[in-house]
Amino acid sequence: FIRNNYAVEVRLNDYLDIVCPHYPLGEVPSQDAERYVLYMVEREDYDNCRAQSYDQMRWECGHPFAPHAPEKFSEKFQRFTPFTLGKEFRQGESYYYI
Repeated sequence: FIRNNYAVEVRLNDYLDIVCPHYPLGEVPSQDAERYVLYMVEREDYDNCRAQSYDQMRWECGHPFAPHAPEKFSEKFQRFTPFTLGKEFRQGESYYYI
């Protein structure tokens, strides 16, 4: 998806699930296993594929050999959140992840 305008349309109260790379233990050398950090960024940062700060980090896929299943993170697109680390979204706005 590099340099393409990849978009997912969601509505308020929808979920976006991120499933991290996962490997059976011993199948792939540790140094070759994929690990990702995903950031929520502004449009300019998205266009330049650049995160400006640690505060923009949303998820870190850092356990490719998790014992039972891949790591999974879910983003709920809601107007209000009761959680301090949760994000609040507005209908009709665009949000960007890298």
